Amino acid sequence: MNRALTVARLQFVAWPLVVGWPWGILALSFFINLALFTAMREPIEAEPTTGGLLSIYIVMLVACITTITQDFPFAIGLGVSRRSFYLGNVLQFGAQAISYAAVLYLLAVTEEATGGWGIGLRFFGLPFLLVEHPVLRFLGFAIPFLLLGFLGMAIALVFKRWGVNGMLTLGTLSLVVFGGAAVLASWRGWWPAIGEWFADQSGAALLVGYPALLAIPLAIVSWLIIRRATP
Repeated sequence: MNRALTVARLQFVAWPLVVGWPWGILALSFFINLALFTAMREPIEAEPTTGGLLSIYIVMLVACITTITQDFPFAIGLGVSRRSFYLGNVLQFGAQAISYAAVLYLLAVTEEATGGWGIGLRFFGLPFLLVEHPVLRFLGFAIPFLLLGFLGMAIALVFKRWGVNGMLTLGTLSLVVFGGAAVLASWRGWWPAIGEWFADQSGAALLVGYPALLAIPLAIVSWLIIRRATP
């Protein structure tokens, strides 16, 4: 466990990548949206809503792939076992998810208390994904971080295990699966039913339930790959 904690702390050595850039990009996105909607002189009938919150999750995914790709050979070179490296990263994902979700939760509460920063802006609390229960709302911020952490780990380990050919194969398979599904849905006319299915799901299901179900197989796949990955 001590080695796993060491690995978890190792990830934060690159703090500009795992802390600075995600929060920096999110802050930039927030202030641009705030300035944009403040500058609009004509009142907007609907509540100003933006998807800028997604920026921190996207940057975190990129940061996760980068740090694992860089740190895996370094940690193995120091004598850290693959098991400790895996557990260390899981600890890091958990710590990041809890701490980052706590900040986002407080920002969402502040946003509501200030009437959307004085202009009715919904940046941290998207209305179509709103979760009323405090615990589920907190998990709605945290679980997607865990999902993207395991997704980033899986992608990075595919690269370490099979190199460029592995990444190209993964990209090709993703294109075939998602492209084929899109073609099938269009051919069968399933898009309205798919849209209705998503609309019928609660915010808790979309932000907590399904991401948690997806994170489990990714965690298992990552563990299976890292056992044979080369630094």
